[in-house]
Amino acid sequence: MNIFSVTKTAIIFVTVYFLVTFVLATEPDFYELLGVKRDANNQEIRKAFKKMAVKMHPDKNVDDPDAHEKFLKITRAYEVLKQPETRKHYDVHGDTGSDLNENKHYHSYTYYRDQFGIYDDDPIIVTLSAADYEVNILDDTQAWFVNFYSPQCYHCHELAPTWRRIAKEFQGVIRVAAVNCEDDWSLCYQLSIPSYPSLMFYEKQDSLHEGERFKGPKTFEGIEDFIISKIHYKIEIITEEFWKRNQKNSWLLFFCTTTTECLKSNTQIKLSAALDEIMNIGTILDEKLAGSIYKDYSANPIVYWQKGKDETIQIQTVAGSDFSELMDNILHLLPSPQSVDEKYFKEIKSDLQEGSATPWLLCFYIGSATDLDLQLKRLPSLLSNINIGMVHCAKSLNLCSELHISRYPVWGVLKVGGAFEIHHGRDVLHEIATFARDSVRSMNMRALSPEEYEEIRKEGHTWFIDWFAPWCPPCKKLLPELRRASQHFDKNILQFGTIDCTLHRSLCAREGITAYPTTILYYGSKIERFHGVPNEDGIINFIDDALNSKVLSIDDSTFVQLMRKPPNELWFVDYFVPWCGPCQKLSLQWRKLAKHMADFPEVKIAQIDCVANEALCSAQNVRAYPTLRLYPFDSKGLNSVVMYNGNWELVTLKRWLLYFIPSPVQELREIDFNSKVLNGNYKVPWLIDFFAPWCGHCVHFDSEFRKVAKELEGFVNCGKVDCQAEKALCHSLHIDAYPTVMLYVSPDRRFEINTRNVEEIITKVNLLVDHYEQREEHDEL
Repeated sequence: MNIFSVTKTAIIFVTVYFLVTFVLATEPDFYELLGVKRDANNQEIRKAFKKMAVKMHPDKNVDDPDAHEKFLKITRAYEVLKQPETRKHYDVHGDTGSDLNENKHYHSYTYYRDQFGIYDDDPIIVTLSAADYEVNILDDTQAWFVNFYSPQCYHCHELAPTWRRIAKEFQGVIRVAAVNCEDDWSLCYQLSIPSYPSLMFYEKQDSLHEGERFKGPKTFEGIEDFIISKIHYKIEIITEEFWKRNQKNSWLLFFCTTTTECLKSNTQIKLSAALDEIMNIGTILDEKLAGSIYKDYSANPIVYWQKGKDETIQIQTVAGSDFSELMDNILHLLPSPQSVDEKYFKEIKSDLQEGSATPWLLCFYIGSATDLDLQLKRLPSLLSNINIGMVHCAKSLNLCSELHISRYPVWGVLKVGGAFEIHHGRDVLHEIATFARDSVRSMNMRALSPEEYEEIRKEGHTWFIDWFAPWCPPCKKLLPELRRASQHFDKNILQFGTIDCTLHRSLCAREGITAYPTTILYYGSKIERFHGVPNEDGIINFIDDALNSKVLSIDDSTFVQLMRKPPNELWFVDYFVPWCGPCQKLSLQWRKLAKHMADFPEVKIAQIDCVANEALCSAQNVRAYPTLRLYPFDSKGLNSVVMYNGNWELVTLKRWLLYFIPSPVQELREIDFNSKVLNGNYKVPWLIDFFAPWCGHCVHFDSEFRKVAKELEGFVNCGKVDCQAEKALCHSLHIDAYPTVMLYVSPDRRFEINTRNVEEIITKVNLLVDHYEQREEHDEL
């Protein structure tokens, strides 16, 4: 058991804090060395390093005597920042690793120029790593095609122009990616990549090991045909009867009659897949039907057909020689989201604060929004009850600064009530839509600034705050769980907030955030760090336990309750300090223990804050934290005390505590069991709990079985057998699972009770005993 001295730990904490602060202040900042922001993703870091490596390589700077040392520094920066764990450590503690000059080896200039990350500079191809591979390709909304390569492989370089062309031709249809197996050899080994280049296709909803290897010719045509065979698409063959029933919808129509030049089948399929959920797509083969829909169809074989609410028909022609040009022209025909400037943003926020019913999804961008067209035009069909707007941050600089927008594009939701939250996941259509839907329902979750945090602490409001970094994979997984959990709480009782430690680094350092994510419950003057399963249910249970705790909080004014403890009460007390790590870990188990013991009113689970009640703890000679003391039955006040020295697991705590509580259940050794149960001539049946001390379920069931014994007292005898101590007995009775509950109505007749619910056990026992007694009476007659 780890015990911390207050004075010693405080000195160490302050010393370490100042040492870390000094190191962080004096060492070169790795992010600045590479010229990236603190929330940069892996691909941005790789691109930046490659650019710096080509520029600063000693082979290109032979006249600079410091070139070698400079290059080692940027190499060290890249090595630290490319891995989530080392990056997390650096963000909190700085570079505490080996000397920069320890590893003096690096590749040649031509390697960094020609071989390092073949696809790192490509704007369309996504470079994946071991840190983000699984979270990307496990996508139920899009298929992924991944190229596993080695930079030193000739055929990999030979394939590169074809792979770039595939990415361009299928942009918006599938996601095209690459993995550098020289950098991520463990991932390639895990996936059993046999050679380079290897191409792996993942359909929607495929698992990690369900990817299909491409085995055809690695030509553009061969790869294109393979992808087309895998794409799910829907192109209606439109007949006259079909058109009568469906012409109220919007349609992209391909006229493929004998008098028109029909669009290539592959291009039709790609358009259908890319425009899924935006518009319906159909092909018309009948010349008469084609002429009735659009007279000039021969000259313009592709049209966008719309029928308005007032029955007016609008037909717009679509020109283009290939898929990319056709996509651009089609998207230009669709309405663009509304532009939102600083003034309009404040009006929207004011309306939402007053209860306006329609929230907003906003895209913050700079430059041209052309690249966002596909996502922006698709979103309205996925988010029917959410307004969509665009904020140009070059034109609304102050607004974007106030909202801490530090990269582009960024998506954020302005919710009913006025809360604002930023999307930190992938810039992928369906992920953005899922974020928006979850976020608008989570009206009491918002991004917090340092000023807002200070106000929260000053006012003492109840908040559950997540301290995170956007690049951190566990942080990204936790955010959706927090949103869903927040929907279970009234915002007047509890609110949820997030603080981005890449933006607010000094605040996170000051608050002692040493890992991401760190999630803390603040209520009044109390601070409770989250320890539990990081999902919706785990968060809800943690908060419920904390806010509705069965633990008695004792201070100077109420300590008299313990001092006057009567003999018929037992007190189990935790002396703690809020800043102590082990105390924080114990607090969750302590609340669970109190909850488990709630049906024993004579047992009091209590705690004393030794920072707020320093004199009280000093008077009780408490010198280390946490200190657990039990004041047992049959003693008054503080006259008798038992020190707890076990671990802080719930099972161990509960097992130890139950030992001090009198039980109506008889402990039976083998000799007792044989004489009382198997060989006895008894009229009162026996209900036996067969258990093992190491079994956690047995420990928790012990208190439930005591309730059963109390309820059935006089009707049946209740006993328990320790199968670890009585192995031979349990083996002879064929007891091979714990806990096992058996009802013995006679020495040679028993029934297993297959439930652990107190009420159900009592009901079953009553029914079985009554049935047996009635049968006995019948046999006697």
